[in-house]
Amino acid sequence: MGKEKTLIAGILVADIILLSIVVVGYYFLAKAIDSSLVVNISSIQSLLATCVISFLASYSIYPSIIQKRMVKSEDIAKRVIATCLLMFLFVCLTTLLIRPYTSFPRTFLISLVLIYMVCLFTERFFLRKFLMFVRSKNKNQKRIILIGNEPTVCELYKVFSTPAYGYEIVGTFYDGECECDEIASCKIGGMSDIYGWLATHNNINEIYGYFPKEQQDIINMVSKFCDNHLIRFYYIPAIDIFKGNMAFSFIENIPVIARREEPLSNPLNKFIKRVFDIVFSGLVLIFIFPWVWIFVAIMIKIKSPGPIFFLQERTGIDGKIFKCMKFRSMKVNDQADTLQATKDDPRKFPFGDFMRKTNIDELPQFINVFKGDMSIVGPRPHMLKHTEEYSKLINRFMVRHLAKPGITGLAQVTGFRGETRYIDQMEGRVKKDIEYIENWTFLLDIKIIIKTVTNVIFRQEKGNAY
Repeated sequence: MGKEKTLIAGILVADIILLSIVVVGYYFLAKAIDSSLVVNISSIQSLLATCVISFLASYSIYPSIIQKRMVKSEDIAKRVIATCLLMFLFVCLTTLLIRPYTSFPRTFLISLVLIYMVCLFTERFFLRKFLMFVRSKNKNQKRIILIGNEPTVCELYKVFSTPAYGYEIVGTFYDGECECDEIASCKIGGMSDIYGWLATHNNINEIYGYFPKEQQDIINMVSKFCDNHLIRFYYIPAIDIFKGNMAFSFIENIPVIARREEPLSNPLNKFIKRVFDIVFSGLVLIFIFPWVWIFVAIMIKIKSPGPIFFLQERTGIDGKIFKCMKFRSMKVNDQADTLQATKDDPRKFPFGDFMRKTNIDELPQFINVFKGDMSIVGPRPHMLKHTEEYSKLINRFMVRHLAKPGITGLAQVTGFRGETRYIDQMEGRVKKDIEYIENWTFLLDIKIIIKTVTNVIFRQEKGNAY
């Protein structure tokens, strides 16, 4: 524990040093470029003191350093953003309290915090890589014991065996036979041997155990021993009944396990995604859509008589039906709501074929996004007829409707775009859609958007988009 505290203290000092460098560097840079940006700042000393004190105040409320051995880049980003926003709030309050009658240097302070946010994330990212490198060299390790021979314990063994996480598996305890060769290779004893072994070995940091119901007395014994010897004890529930991601939560004080993890069921994540959808679609509708609409409208009217827009009922979130908007790319026909477009579909007119291949026909769906029927990224919405058909043929097909449908999605950028001629193509799309729902992050949305744009520009897109 002493080493962990020293590490956290060292990171905190590094954060403050980085903040000081950013504050001083940006102050003099801004002063050299445009002195009006810093005209309302009394001195560099007061600015530096305000920022450092505000950072420490934010740290006391919401610690910016949580020492976890397994963490995703997006989790680091979330904590950095929260830290910097809280620091910015304290900087604003301090500035207004000290100098209430002075004009507020908002442009400078906002820019300063954004720059520090980027620098702090970069520092955290490389620090994370450095710690993983150190741990891969058998440094800064935690010594752990695994109890049980269930498949879940075996999966956990494989995770802890990753050198960069910094765990040393001292041994395993279980009764009977074990199908997992790794667990069997480091067996110390049976369930009845645990207490005696622990009593003579005092250098264990954590214990992870799976226990059948009939071994309740052993659970209590191990738990009490850990409490009295500063060992963290983790009980492994029998959750291998489900395959894939699961979510653990409490209803009052009763633990329950959900069939799958749904990050977008979190109100904060849902809010972040909706705000991004509104801002992104709003910018597209203001700056891009009007110009494209004028050109497309003229071309459609010249090439094919009929309406400019094509509205089709499609299945949305929770199975709700909505009107999906597109630029019309086909001649007016009676099969629009039942038949997918094919490679040499006679219903398409030449300019419509061009729109479909370049995705221009889907531009009006940004209106659906702004209205809230769709999202920028999500499972592609299907015709009602296809939802009815495929829900009977493909297992877990309806799971894809747990999220808002998107203009683009993980399936579309990994080769499952367009016509689904064979059932295995739709199964592949459904698998990717469920993967997206279970593993959503804001960073994943950005990656999918970037991949979609590069696919269109460089024509790298795979699939059957006709």
